[in-house]
Amino acid sequence: MKKPILPAVMLASVFSMPSMAEVPLSGVWTLQDSNNTQETLDSAIEGVVQEMNFLFRAIGRTVLKRETHVCHSWMLATTDESFLWQCDEIPANELALSANQTETMSDDGRLITGSYKEGDRYVATILESERGKRTNLWRMVSENELEYTTTLESDKIPKPLTWKLTYTRN
Repeated sequence: MKKPILPAVMLASVFSMPSMAEVPLSGVWTLQDSNNTQETLDSAIEGVVQEMNFLFRAIGRTVLKRETHVCHSWMLATTDESFLWQCDEIPANELALSANQTETMSDDGRLITGSYKEGDRYVATILESERGKRTNLWRMVSENELEYTTTLESDKIPKPLTWKLTYTRN
């Protein structure tokens, strides 16, 4: 699932993809208005933590903050067989377009099952493990604006943790 992507190789694959013709998300996207990003994440975390038992709030807050990594840039690409997404310099993730589910192992040895969905102006990846489910949604707002929404769901938190960030095309 994770593999390094060289920007030149990734961008070259972007221009050879007919399958993403309806969803022009491929390319490099940069975070807009990074000044409010931490406030957005803190607010989303507090909304979930406030519904936890008082004794577990500090632990819950710490765990959720670890899961809310902000990507200052996204590189999105599709090949004939897979969708790839890369946050900053972190190794890229990959899901097969044709398979209902792709299985891989996480860095800490957990089995992760991933699936890919494509719509008129969006792409979604759903990653599931025994710890819960993470849905990444990249939606075109305009030709040069992308809204990224992440939702984390787990039976260990009282409600899903969701946050949205906006990106512009480079």
